[in-house]
Amino acid sequence: MDDETTTEAFEEFIENFVPTHMHKRFFKTFGVPRAAFGNRFFVDGARWYPLDTRISALVLPGETHVEASVIYGSPDSVEGWALRGEVRRSFRDLFLGDWHAACAILHVGPEVFYAFIEPKMKGCVVFNASHPPSSE
Repeated sequence: MDDETTTEAFEEFIENFVPTHMHKRFFKTFGVPRAAFGNRFFVDGARWYPLDTRISALVLPGETHVEASVIYGSPDSVEGWALRGEVRRSFRDLFLGDWHAACAILHVGPEVFYAFIEPKMKGCVVFNASHPPSSE
């Protein structure tokens, strides 16, 4: 993805995945080597999944493809990649491991998911923006 598209995707991720009071801190921390994130950086309703979880386990039956924007950070900038694949792929295929912090926006049919991984997390935190949990 070009710089402008990457920046727009990163801002969309922050807006929908990171609580409002943590936006500035997340923006400063993302891309810093060995930065530690915690639950305070994730919206309520985000869930942890092992890296080997297939995307198909989270989506409506009948959906076959996922389009994803994956964003990696460095201390100076963010770099984005646009990917398209089948929902049988796992989060490990999306993030290629857990040695760098990364975030992703996944579009599967009508659903939108936001996913985040940090070093040594052994999984990723995923938020389904299309079906957020009820506040009951």
